[in-house]
Formats: sequence, structure tokens, C-alpha cells
Amino acid sequence: MVQHIVELGAAKLAVPLGSAGRSHSLARLSGLRTSPGWHISGEAVREWRFEGFAGRPDGACLYGAEVGGITLADALELPFEQSMPLLGRLADALGTLADRAVPFFPLQSDAVVLDDRGGVLFLPPELMREVRGVRPFAENQDTFETLNHPDLRGEALASFTLGVCVYRAAVGRFPFTGSDEGEIHEQARKLAIQQPARLVPGLREDASELAMAALGRQRGRAAGIGDWRAGFGAWAREGIVRRVDPHESARLVQAATARERDAAKRFRTRTFWEKNWKIAAIAAVGVAVAGAVLGSILSGVFAPRVTRGYPPRKVVETFYTAINGMDHSLMEDCVVDRAGKGEISEATNLYVMSRVQMGYEGKSNLVPADQWEKAGRPALRAGTAVYGVTDLAIAEQSGGPEPAYLVSYQKWSPDIGNDAGDGGTAAVGTLRRKIVDRVSLRRDKGDWVIFRLDRVSEQTLPTPGTAAPAVDPNAPPAP
Repeated sequence: MVQHIVELGAAKLAVPLGSAGRSHSLARLSGLRTSPGWHISGEAVREWRFEGFAGRPDGACLYGAEVGGITLADALELPFEQSMPLLGRLADALGTLADRAVPFFPLQSDAVVLDDRGGVLFLPPELMREVRGVRPFAENQDTFETLNHPDLRGEALASFTLGVCVYRAAVGRFPFTGSDEGEIHEQARKLAIQQPARLVPGLREDASELAMAALGRQRGRAAGIGDWRAGFGAWAREGIVRRVDPHESARLVQAATARERDAAKRFRTRTFWEKNWKIAAIAAVGVAVAGAVLGSILSGVFAPRVTRGYPPRKVVETFYTAINGMDHSLMEDCVVDRAGKGEISEATNLYVMSRVQMGYEGKSNLVPADQWEKAGRPALRAGTAVYGVTDLAIAEQSGGPEPAYLVSYQKWSPDIGNDAGDGGTAAVGTLRRKIVDRVSLRRDKGDWVIFRLDRVSEQTLPTPGTAAPAVDPNAPPAP
């Protein structure tokens, strides 16, 4: 964004206005022209303001006193060892502003200049917000949206931005990306990301952990500007990377990349259901599916359990095999005390959506896993996914009044792809996971029921027809 021009015979620092250069926008910018920015040099702080507008061949621009240097956006493109001292300078400048009681403000990487003399210039944030507001998303994506958390303010937001910058400089990409600001914001809130030290073996653990704390990924730990200033000081003295054996480095990166891929899949699937379950339920009312579901639930409340008289092992088997038919009523008959609530909710939502699609299109895009397995796993038509359980194995762990079983199985479920269209929906594939649960039972009104279901392990497996991800068998489990 920043340019260097000559105006009235003097060198000036300029910001092209683009769409903000239209007459109706210029009026608003004129009102903000005296809004200050700050130029920090050591402990000295002075205000910096735009001086005027200039017409250029490529459009109007705002200009002010010349400050030579590179923008923060350009600094993040430098090799890691070169960018880190510049980020340390940025942390010091933010701390100096706070010492002068200047409130923290959202940072925009092409509106921060790291000058040639060791200082930092923050272009006037109020005016830059106006310019940013009329720019297309593509221009704000990596310069603003990825750097700022939608729910944070003040020092927590400034620390988050530093965490993003360190992650970008170390790993070579931003931790949160997306096709629009809403997707980036949801990732900032919810996406499970890998520690930078796992993706860049040799990176100091304290630097990696500080970045994760700033990004809100270290439970119970926050990161302030003081932490960053102290950290950058230590890294400048002692170094921030150490040499790692190439084979060990490759193993760590491979394992972290596999965990990162699994986390991205889980995030896409969860986000899809969060966006679409209400739509499915409303549509279900239109085709009277909701009435059928309600009738099924009510009949389950007043009628005896279908599993009456089943021994404990049969109850466990029934719960898991009922997943294939999305038979949420039968699953509910197998449990008490909210055991298996996630599995039942998923089956219920899929049942509703499947019936809606049947009502409108005469077909469902879900194939029961047991039937698909029995048929020899035939190729699926486009847009179809497998749902349910295969390879079910039940091993008794303990008997007595509260018997327990170890249950292992493969779980097949819809996996939402990346190619989302304008309507916010996405292509559906199949996600396959190897899962082990520990299931505990007790008597309830004379029937054996599951009262506790604990997830022991979960591993994403390659779906048929795709190559297996390269995962080291000795790698630590995904968080």
C-alpha cells in the first residue's frame, strides 16, 4: 500500500486511495485527515499526520512526511532470521505506545512501516480504517483479517497479532486462512492448530508456546506485550532456533502435518453442520418429517425399551449397529445420563437431512456403511457419502453389576470438502476414522443400559481410493 512520491519538490510517504478516492469518500477522509498516527524511535514518540491529497496517474493518494523503510507486510515475507528482529522492534513500539497511554488499535500490516533507522511508524488508524472499509476483501485478507481476532480488544488483540506474525514468519504461512472474513474469524475462534515448533523443528519451545498462548491455544495462559518484549530480548541474545537432525526434523514435520490435516477436516465438518442443521430442520417441517421424528421420540418415551431383556453385550452391539440406519430412537433406548449424546445427535441430524432430501429429490446422499461393506464397497456416485459403523469388535473388560466393554470400530461419516460455492455449501466426501471407546453399563428399570461412553482413541484413516497419509507410528497422538 505505501508508496514514496515527490510532491511539491519534496519526498513524501503516500498511501494510494483506490476506491476511497471517489468524491463521496474523499469528504469523509478529509474529516479524518488530522487524525494522528505515531512514529516511535526508541523511547521517543511523536505524532505523524497526513498532510494532503495528491492526484497521481493511477488515482488519488494521501501523503505525509517521508519515512523510509519496509512495511510489516513486506517484513513477513523475509527469511525467518531477518524478520524476527523486526517483529521484536514492533513489540517494543507497541509497549512504548502503551507506556504513553495510547490505546491499542487493530494493526494493518501494510499500514505499519519499520523504518530504516530502527523506528516504527503506525499510519493513522482511524483514517486507515476508512480506507480499509472500501477496499475489496482480497486486499484486506492477509494485511488485516488474518492478523486480527474478531472478539479481542486492547492488549489481547495486539498480542494475538504478534502471535500471528511470529507464526507466519516461522512457518511460512498464516495460521488462519479462508475465502471470506467470516471463515477466517471462525478459524481464529475454533480451529485447532499445531504448535510452530512442531512444524519448524528447532524453533525454541518458549517462542512456540508464547505464540500459541497469544493465539488463545494454551488453556489457562495469556500473553501480554511485556511477555513479547522479554521474549524477543532473550531470543536476540540467545538465538531462536537450534540445529536438529534432518531425519528427526522430517519425522516431526510429517506427524504435525498429518495432525494439522485431520484438524482441518474436523473443523470443516463441524462448521458445515453448525451452518446447516437449522435449515434442514425447518425444511423437514415443510415435508412433515419433523412430525414423524416427534412421533418417534414420543413413542419412545411412553413405550417400553426395544432393548428390554437384552444382555449387556447385546445392548452395546445394538447401540453401534443402529448408527448405520440413523435409528436415533433405538440408540436412545440403549443409553441413559446423556451417554453417547454426540453420536445420537449426529444420527438425528443426518436422519432429518436425509429425509428432507428424499422428500425433495427422491433419493438420499447417504449410504449405510454396513450395506456398502456387504456389497463389496462399490464406487459411490458424486455427492454421496458413507455413514455408519464397520469392523465392530467388542471385548469385555469387566463384569459384575457395572460391566464394561472395549469397543473398536471404523466410523464412516460425511466429510465436507473445500470447494464451497456461493451458497455456502460444499462437496460431500467420506471421512473414515478408527475409533476405540470404553462403554460402561448398569441396570435401569430392569434393563441393561449404557450410562458412560468414553473415547479412548481416534485416528483418521485414508478413504478407499486415496493414498494413506504419511504418519509416523511413533508420533504422539493428536491433541
